[in-house]
Amino acid sequence: MITVTMSKPFLSLLSLSLLLFASACLATSSEFDRLNQCQLDSINALEPDHRVESEAGLTETWNPNHPELKCAGVSLIRRTIDPNGLHLPSFSPSPQLIFIIQGKGVLGLSFPGCPETYEEPRSSQSRQESRQQQGDSHQKIRRFRKGDIIAIPSGIPYWTYNHGDEPLVAISLLDTSNIANQLDSTPRVFYLGGNPETEFPETQEEQQGRHRQKHSYPVGRRSGHHQQEEESEEQNEGNSVLSGFSSEFLAQTFNTEEDTAKRLRSPRDERSQIVRVEGGLRIINPKGKEEEEKEQSHSHSHREEKEEEEEEEEDEEEKQRSEERKNGLEETICSAKIRENIADAARADLYNPRAGRISTANSLTLPVLRYLRLSAEYVRLYRNGIYAPHWNINANSLLYVIRGEGRVRIVNCQGNTVFDNKVRKGQLVVVPQNFVVAEQAGEEEGLEYVVFKTNDRAAVSHVQQVFRATPSEVLANAFGLRQRQVTELKLSGNRGPLVHPRSQSQSH
Repeated sequence: MITVTMSKPFLSLLSLSLLLFASACLATSSEFDRLNQCQLDSINALEPDHRVESEAGLTETWNPNHPELKCAGVSLIRRTIDPNGLHLPSFSPSPQLIFIIQGKGVLGLSFPGCPETYEEPRSSQSRQESRQQQGDSHQKIRRFRKGDIIAIPSGIPYWTYNHGDEPLVAISLLDTSNIANQLDSTPRVFYLGGNPETEFPETQEEQQGRHRQKHSYPVGRRSGHHQQEEESEEQNEGNSVLSGFSSEFLAQTFNTEEDTAKRLRSPRDERSQIVRVEGGLRIINPKGKEEEEKEQSHSHSHREEKEEEEEEEEDEEEKQRSEERKNGLEETICSAKIRENIADAARADLYNPRAGRISTANSLTLPVLRYLRLSAEYVRLYRNGIYAPHWNINANSLLYVIRGEGRVRIVNCQGNTVFDNKVRKGQLVVVPQNFVVAEQAGEEEGLEYVVFKTNDRAAVSHVQQVFRATPSEVLANAFGLRQRQVTELKLSGNRGPLVHPRSQSQSH
């Protein structure tokens, strides 16, 4: 009889191995469940399901429980900010990609560890007056305009202000399945102030119910719990993250008066998440007074104003990077470029004068997207223009219609058409990875849309390109074609994926 003796280190190692194996199996099972959401027999064009009206704007959201959005692992928000409207500072565990549909404004982010490089000089006053009225300082403020794509990293607070004369409209993608989000697939927006309404009520009602049940006290509680209950009631009056702390604690933490601490909690603020700034927002701006007056003037045409703003923005960013290099900051996240205009016709990546144009923003053109693992594509199809059948090799995509109307066709791996309908302004269509999609603008007006993609280097393959890259004999045998038909298939029509039907008929 042979007795095998196992040492304690060996048993511990074996236990650890089994634990890791079990964890891996659970993770794989969880990942499989998420990916299994993409077994879609049909796809619908989605419109916002919920709206929150604020003092100076409107917030609209799509129900994240839609099968299409579960498949893509994302949630969406459309915000409309009135002139002089301020969207309060907020952050999310999910990275965000924002496209500016209309208007212009300024945006501020608070990167941890980055210096406040914008600073007002202190006036020559007495020491006591200087302590009471110190010059302001803050991190860099970024301007944006229509057509910009803006990257917001996870957990980074940001605010948005509309300094234009028309409503500011933006569509935001929250990548809830991103590796940066270590919570769950529930979309969450944390507000630092104000009393915002719930933006995704469909997924947060259950959580709030569990919270109320957890903090309910049984009858006959001990007397020591009475004060705790009062503090709990006070801490549940508002909906910002500071509402969860008592006024006394906030006053001690920030070394302020109790009245200031109560205002930080915003318990009875009815303005919601977008507030109006009376008289306009005053911030430190590197532009001179004459340039500011020029910006507010209406003497220039819209095209000239766009060009001037873009040049001023580029000059401002270059000046800021130069100053930071002098200060030893170099090119860090503090000075990272977070926006790029993809609607500008001059930067089109694909262009057909009769069919339309396409522009792309990815981690090659906007390096910060490498950390977000997201990218975007802007497409403008002229009347009857076609974006020929194609698929995203390594990403799910979400098509949001900005203007116009047209038709979208999507086919799955079984050759079944899962979507073949007209789409219009404000609608959203999800295209799962590798599903083949084609778009065509209507006869009366063009089709303009933005596509969010869940990969920072999303690659696209076009059916027409595949045909040209395949030997003629292979195509002939695969489709039962004659040599003349293969030659026509490979060489006729447009070289690129943007096609106009009349150009094909003229080629025959």
